[in-house]
Order: sequence, then structure tokens, then C-alpha cells
Amino acid sequence: MGGRHTKNIIMRKIRNVTVLGHKIKIEYKTWHDGQFGSCDPDNRLIKLSHACLDDDELHWATLSHEVMHMIFHMAGISFMEGNSEEAYVRCIESLILPWIEANKPPIPKARKR
Repeated sequence: MGGRHTKNIIMRKIRNVTVLGHKIKIEYKTWHDGQFGSCDPDNRLIKLSHACLDDDELHWATLSHEVMHMIFHMAGISFMEGNSEEAYVRCIESLILPWIEANKPPIPKARKR
């Protein structure tokens, strides 16, 4: 995504986000298998890897990916017969998110610590 790769900025933890009018809790954990995130729609919880805090681009991409899973669950798509939810999320990531990234207004950078 874009050219805003900033590994030296320490990102702040996000406590929650609002998705389709619902408050979704965000927790951080360490996975030892290279995983960066997970979505638990039943508990309205997204977990992100602590590794995401070292890279704002990875943090945004992982959060966006997990929010898409949450939206698909809320919309009922994850319950469809023959569902390929991960394929849908990957499609949106590769086709829609690059457009959003290229067209979003600038966001002030986090402070260096």
C-alpha cells in the first residue's frame, strides 16, 4: 500500500473501532506462527499482533483485513453456503483498498518516541 512505510514510528494501540454501528474491541497478542490478526465476530473482538505496532502500514492493513471479516459476518456473508470468505477479503484488499489508500486525505503521522 502506497509509499508510507514507516518502521521507526511506534504506533499506539487502538482500544476499539466502530463497525456498522457496533463497538468492536481491539486486543493485541503475540503469535508464534507469523499470524498478524484474527476476528471473533461472536464476541465483537479483533486481535492484532504486537508486531503491527512496529509498522503503521502493517497495522492499518491488518486492522482493515480483520474489519472486513467482521463486516462480512455482520452482513451474513460468512453464513452463505459454499462461502469463501477469505477469498472475498483478499479480493477487496487487493482491489479496493489500494484505491482507498491512493485517494484518502493525508493523516498526521504519529510522534516518534
